[in-house]
Amino acid sequence: MKSLFVLGLFLFASFIGAAAQQRSQDDRPHITPRNMPKEKEQPQPDEAKGESSSRDSQMSLEGPGKSSGGTDVEEMRPFDPHKAAKDVEVGQYYLKRKNYRAALDRFNEALLYKPNDAEATFYLATTQDKLELYNLAYRNYRAYMTLLPDGPFSKQAQEAINRISPHVQNAQPSEQDTAQAKKMIEEGEAYLTRNDFEAAHRDFVRALQTLPDDPVANFRLAESLQGLQRLDEARIFYKKYLTLQPNGKMAAEARRQISEINWTIGK
Repeated sequence: MKSLFVLGLFLFASFIGAAAQQRSQDDRPHITPRNMPKEKEQPQPDEAKGESSSRDSQMSLEGPGKSSGGTDVEEMRPFDPHKAAKDVEVGQYYLKRKNYRAALDRFNEALLYKPNDAEATFYLATTQDKLELYNLAYRNYRAYMTLLPDGPFSKQAQEAINRISPHVQNAQPSEQDTAQAKKMIEEGEAYLTRNDFEAAHRDFVRALQTLPDDPVANFRLAESLQGLQRLDEARIFYKKYLTLQPNGKMAAEARRQISEINWTIGK
């Protein structure tokens, strides 16, 4: 009896062990499921960071580089009076040798480096005169007279104006030119209110090239010159205003400013 009990207990224990072993093959927690993605297929943080860094480098090289190097910036001529003076010198050489086209190029270039340069303007007019470009020459002779009414070439410029006047077609400015000149006067006055005398002077000079006898432009040009401490020239244009409008609304102020300039410079 005892032997049978031990044998039965042994068989029962064997059955329980086999069942447990069969269950553990499916339920073991360390077995990797068949459809789980492998670790190496996941993006690594370092790789992603490096990829982003590469794009940033491309942006800094291509984006800002292209936008900052536009053709408009490259074509701008800086204010360079020394380069302008050299162009005038070379232009005079060509002018004496009667190479008028080469001289024309030089004087035009000088005015790109130094706008409203009186000497370059006079020689440009002279060259245009030689080429029988009378309308352009007339305009630039008058521009010189606006810039330097008592300059070293003022007598020659005035004689040239009188000489070529019969050849000038439509000497009177067009309505469009007149409107543009009036706009320049308004812009110049706006600059004056901000004490930007250089910009104001530029606009009034351009306006007077079209409308040399405009009283407001002459008076405002005098004010801008006074602001630039070019008192001798300012007095000339105050006087011209009084010639044009001796009883104008700004006549009293023009006389007052002339008196102050006379007292300041002792004349």
